[in-house]
Amino acid sequence: MSSHPVRVPDEVYDEVQNASRLLGQTPGELLARAWETYRQSPEFREDFTYFQKAFSVGDINAVTGRLREQQTQRAEERVRASRSKRAR
Repeated sequence: MSSHPVRVPDEVYDEVQNASRLLGQTPGELLARAWETYRQSPEFREDFTYFQKAFSVGDINAVTGRLREQQTQRAEERVRASRSKRAR
């Protein structure tokens, strides 16, 4: 098994470190559990199926359009989170 660094926000890193100590698991084990849970979620399944179909027929416009939509949504979420933190 290879190991490649993954950069995460400091807040997430701290939470994972604390949770791993409390739960008696390594951060890697927690990541594996989180991934297994996420890949079973309706959100992931919908996106994965969409991209599989688009790639199988070579519809790059559908892929890039969906990625742009998701990028916009994530940016809007980050702005809301930032504003929420400032309002405290």
